[in-house]
Amino acid sequence: MACATVSDRGRMLASMRIASVAACLVLAITVRISVHAADPDKPVFWSAAQNRDFDRQATAKLNAERHLGTERLMDSAFVAFRNGSGEAELHVKQADLLLIRSGSGTVLVGGEMIEGKPTGPDEVRGKSVSGGTRYPVAAGDTLYIPANTVHQFLMEPGQSFTAMVVKITPK
Repeated sequence: MACATVSDRGRMLASMRIASVAACLVLAITVRISVHAADPDKPVFWSAAQNRDFDRQATAKLNAERHLGTERLMDSAFVAFRNGSGEAELHVKQADLLLIRSGSGTVLVGGEMIEGKPTGPDEVRGKSVSGGTRYPVAAGDTLYIPANTVHQFLMEPGQSFTAMVVKITPK
């Protein structure tokens, strides 16, 4: 009988260790999600110098295959540097507000996505866009792209632009 008690005690200790590790993992994941899942609830100010640094950081993170480098400011805003055309994209539940900071390019908005495939929750990417309206953009311009609207960034050789992109969830 004493052997069974020692064995039961060992199983109980092992179960307690597993439960403790699981609880720590759940807590760590919860903290990470809660820290990353929401935008700040207090005002945030970025100086002109900080904005220039964000632009440089986005440029330094360029993914040559996608022609895109980004620097996240918060969940709903990031700086994007683009030096070539991108794929077609559609965000089902979020609109994009583009504040062009430097350079120039074209944004094709509307029309139909060619070879679109879901790439994440409420996100679709495709090869290109057929139809739509071309919006030439340059430093100082602002373009709002409604939720659930296909769009694509088009660049001529040698063109690039940097934009602050603000994600908006319409009511």
